[in-house]
Amino acid sequence: MTDKVEYSIFTWGPCVARMKMTDKFYNALLEAAEESKTEGQLYQHRLAGIIKGEYELKDYKKVQPYISDIVRIYDHIWDKWRNVDKPSTNQYLIKALWVNYMGPGEFNPPHDHSDDLSFVAFLKVPEELKKEHKEYKGKSSGPGGISFLYGEGNRQAITYQAVFPEERDFYIFPAWLKHWVAPFKTDVKRVSVSGNIASHVPFKDLKPADKK
Repeated sequence: MTDKVEYSIFTWGPCVARMKMTDKFYNALLEAAEESKTEGQLYQHRLAGIIKGEYELKDYKKVQPYISDIVRIYDHIWDKWRNVDKPSTNQYLIKALWVNYMGPGEFNPPHDHSDDLSFVAFLKVPEELKKEHKEYKGKSSGPGGISFLYGEGNRQAITYQAVFPEERDFYIFPAWLKHWVAPFKTDVKRVSVSGNIASHVPFKDLKPADKK
């Protein structure tokens, strides 16, 4: 019989949160993305991606209340991640918002973002792409997957997280966290919306969005 040993572990590394968009949020974001595709300005000059279909999403009004809600949830997650009892009083402002229509052979190289928080919301992940990913035999995130990179790569530490997204997934993370998206071969469009958020700046508080 062994003696009882008390232990604790440190919370370490960046806080990456995955949430699911509500129906109302998803539909509002999808509508804003489609409008940006036909009416928005190309955004490649601001982005690291090797993607032709990148458009600025200018109409924040339809989606800002939902993003505001999710950032508040992330603040709560961040407090728990740090084991902090005092709730955050941060204020936030959307600094940039864009939509990616990613096609075959296109990709996002390892990069980070400006400001304090970044997010990516997945609107369309076609079945053909899911099939290609399922048949992939490697150990990385695979075709159309997203990877997060942190630290110096020591094999005794967790420095890499790889996920294949589902529709309605919403990932939010520190803007400085490096990440990348692998290319795929299937002739489809993978649609996502990304944004940068700054903290500690004044902004008009928004009425929380209706939930469904």
